[in-house]
Amino acid sequence: MSTDEAALARPSRVDWRRAEFVLAVLGFLGFVTLGIRITTVYSGLPAHPLFVHVPVILIPTTILAAIVFMVRADWFARWGIALAVVSIVAMSSVFLAMQAGAALSHALHLHGEASELISEHSQAAHILAIVYTAFTAVLIVAFAAMRISAGHPTGLALADRPLSSPAVFTTLRLLVVVLAIIAGFMTFRTGDLGAKAVWAGRLQAAEAHASGPRGRSHSAPPGA
Repeated sequence: MSTDEAALARPSRVDWRRAEFVLAVLGFLGFVTLGIRITTVYSGLPAHPLFVHVPVILIPTTILAAIVFMVRADWFARWGIALAVVSIVAMSSVFLAMQAGAALSHALHLHGEASELISEHSQAAHILAIVYTAFTAVLIVAFAAMRISAGHPTGLALADRPLSSPAVFTTLRLLVVVLAIIAGFMTFRTGDLGAKAVWAGRLQAAEAHASGPRGRSHSAPPGA
């Protein structure tokens, strides 16, 4: 066996400081927000309407950027780390918004159409969380595959062997695009159902106020 062959056969040292491993750790840490339940902010105001602005802004931004980066691999190599970090933040914000939303829905005690819309909104949010978590995970793996297939192995055989093929990187790029499209649709659907639920709740409150003692006295005919 030549010296070069021996060097290739000998496993290289794993550098755990590489971006791929750091992003994977950050991704796992992002799940910490699943256990955080913040219900109110600023003197008792509901937290959900505030928290929901974060994923509403970050998710469309990251999915559009991801689609562009999957087409322009050189941009992905340059800014892929930043995109993955923002995606992790967006994923965590979805978890926070869901927890705050669950607390808000229990506090409102809605019924009828508003309650049904809230339920559909919650279900859509859960689907969005699953899809976007998968999107973030595949994005990180695709970043690792890009670097490994380009001749920069991590030294960890468990990652280097399956991700060393350029065909695997191409497949991961396509999967990122598919998940980005689904996440974009679910973001729109979740927001649309939430807006309809808010409107239905306001109509319900207005009807309840109009049917109160004052409203009935105004609507009753004279002498009734």
